[in-house]
Amino acid sequence: MNMETSRRDFLKTAAWVAAAPVVGRAAVGATSNAQQAHAPGRGVYPYLGRTADYREWSVVPRGLVITKVETFRRNMLALVRVTASDGSVGWGQVAPYEANITVDVLHQMVARRVLGKDIADIDAINDAVIDANMKWPWSMVCRALSGVDTAVWDLYGRLLNKPVAELLGGTVRPLVAYGSSMRRDISLADEAARMARLKDEMGYRAFKLRLGTPTGHNRDAAPGRSEAIIPAVRKAVGDDVELFADANSCYTPDVAIEIGRRLEDANYAMYEEPCPYWELEWTREVTEALKIEVSGGEQDNDMAQWRRMIAMGAGDIVQPDICYVGGLTRAWRVAKMAEAAGIVTKPHAANVSLVTVFTMHMLAALPKGGEGEFSIEADAGITKEARAMFEPALEVKDGKAVMPDGPGWGIRVREEWIQQAERKVTEK
Repeated sequence: MNMETSRRDFLKTAAWVAAAPVVGRAAVGATSNAQQAHAPGRGVYPYLGRTADYREWSVVPRGLVITKVETFRRNMLALVRVTASDGSVGWGQVAPYEANITVDVLHQMVARRVLGKDIADIDAINDAVIDANMKWPWSMVCRALSGVDTAVWDLYGRLLNKPVAELLGGTVRPLVAYGSSMRRDISLADEAARMARLKDEMGYRAFKLRLGTPTGHNRDAAPGRSEAIIPAVRKAVGDDVELFADANSCYTPDVAIEIGRRLEDANYAMYEEPCPYWELEWTREVTEALKIEVSGGEQDNDMAQWRRMIAMGAGDIVQPDICYVGGLTRAWRVAKMAEAAGIVTKPHAANVSLVTVFTMHMLAALPKGGEGEFSIEADAGITKEARAMFEPALEVKDGKAVMPDGPGWGIRVREEWIQQAERKVTEK
């Protein structure tokens, strides 16, 4: 048995134990009779991603309630402003892309469930929205919920005059970042060259490139592209740079394993979403066959699915996206489930809108947070929109992402962007 297999066997056992429901005082593996010893309704079944020792957030005193939820949408981005009964406000963001649909979902299916709720009850607010939308699992509801949840966290920070990172137990500081490519239409030479240039200009010591095609059924973006780009980028950036690769749900396990071995030969450190993300058993097959660390989860939003994913050892690294999973509160629950199982969390943040700000604050508080993802697509439309939406603009210096350091998320929404955005409001 090699050390890698031994480590993964240990993590798999630890993950299963950490994810198993706690029933009365019965130990994991006890008989069904012992499990039934407690009175009905007295068993402990951690709900919606809570670990057995989870503590509900209690950041601010009770007494203020949510009276208004507003959205401001321009193109593919939408901000959320939550107003409390004393007039204080907080800013958040729904998930990027198709923001027009998400805004409608927010006002029809989320906002009315949070109006009148005490702002202190962030866990209960999240759970109430999920419970009320049981017939609408889960993606669009969670994409909308993220806007309210992140706005409430910003409100906490503004009320207490502290950054969110500090509310979570961390500190504001520069965070090691990896440069994340979003392109498959770029030539091998140009991709390799721009990563080598960014290494020199911005101090990056880690990059992520794209393989295959999204949900591609083993199809490549161009014949032989994936096999060729793996060694080409390694050669261009040198051996002192960490490299990651993202397949975006492209491969069946057999092809994923073959590609994974090429990544291992080129000394890559992480292999993201090799198989369709919903096929957990496929991903686990890849994880068990390879030495490279396998990651995934950016698309996932169902807390029970997260628990199963971690318990079965589907991957080595979890990557919740704060805007896809339903907000910071739910992303934190994922990280705590992973931590209990000995698994590292590297949240997904594929663009420089507020999702990257949220992610930096979360990473700054995680005990073993990995590098932060930072898009290198300076010419992308969403980058330009984000630059116009808030300040300070996000940047990387000496290979580290610079965190905004003011209260809440530490950002200022640009008034001119708000004035040009489509506004909708739900109020009490």
